[in-house]
Amino acid sequence: MNYAVDFSDPLVIVESRRVNASAHDVFEVLRDPKRHQEFDGSSMVRDSDAPVIEAVGDAFVMRMHNEKMGDYEMRNEVVAFEIDQALAWAPKRHDVEGGDDWDHRWGWYCSDEPSTLITAYFDCTRVPDDIRRYLNSGEWARPILRSSLDRLEAIFKP
Repeated sequence: MNYAVDFSDPLVIVESRRVNASAHDVFEVLRDPKRHQEFDGSSMVRDSDAPVIEAVGDAFVMRMHNEKMGDYEMRNEVVAFEIDQALAWAPKRHDVEGGDDWDHRWGWYCSDEPSTLITAYFDCTRVPDDIRRYLNSGEWARPILRSSLDRLEAIFKP
C-alpha cells in the first residue's frame, strides 16, 4: 500500500524547511518511532516502544495525550517508505473499538542538496466531509507542521 501525494491539492497542507543535516540523518530520526516525541509539533506524542520503520506496511503504536481525550493510542500504518526520501503513515485510534474513520496521512519528504529540504505534510484528501470541516480542510495541521519542523531543525543544530 504505497501512495503518492499531490502537493498541489488544497487538501494537502504542506510546510518545508532547510536543515543543516543530511537527508539520511534526518530520515533516521523520522523512521524511529521512539524519537517522534522529540519533533512532535502537537505535543501530544508521549512515547512508543516500536522498532525502527523498515517498509510500507510496517505499523507502530504511539501513546498520546491531549486535554480533550486524555490518554489514548494511535496505530500508524506506514503507507509510503523510500529510504532517505519519503515516509508517511495513516493513523487510526488503537485503543477503542472500531478506531476512527478520518483516513488522513502524516508524511515527510527529504531532498538532499547542500542542505536538506524537509517537507512535512498533512493529507486530508480521504477524510470524510464532516471531519474535514472540523479540521478546517486540513489547515488545523499547519501550526503543528511548522512546530514539528522547528523541533526537527533544533535536533540538528550544533
